[in-house]
Amino acid sequence: MRTRRKHRFTRAMRLILVGMLFAGLFLQIGMLSRISGKSKEIAKVSQEIVDLDARSENLQWALSQLQNPEKISARAQEMGMVHPEADAIRVVKLPASDSEALTQTADMSGGEGLVQ
Repeated sequence: MRTRRKHRFTRAMRLILVGMLFAGLFLQIGMLSRISGKSKEIAKVSQEIVDLDARSENLQWALSQLQNPEKISARAQEMGMVHPEADAIRVVKLPASDSEALTQTADMSGGEGLVQ
């Protein structure tokens, strides 16, 4: 009788052990698949960062080219624009009231050409 109980107990322990091994195996496979998925996501985001950095550098270069005074002048001349004559430039200061309005020509920066 004792051997029968012992045999049942041993068999139950084996089943529990096999069940625990299978459960551990499935948990391990699940963790590895999640890790693999996260690794792919990290690689995708890293590539996106590289692409965005390259785009940012290209845009910075394009912006610096657009801010270049020589390029601006050449582009304006292509569009038919010409440099104004000094007497064609007027600086107008608009005060709060209409009676204090002043104009000044560009070549008379000392205020000699003030008109009220």
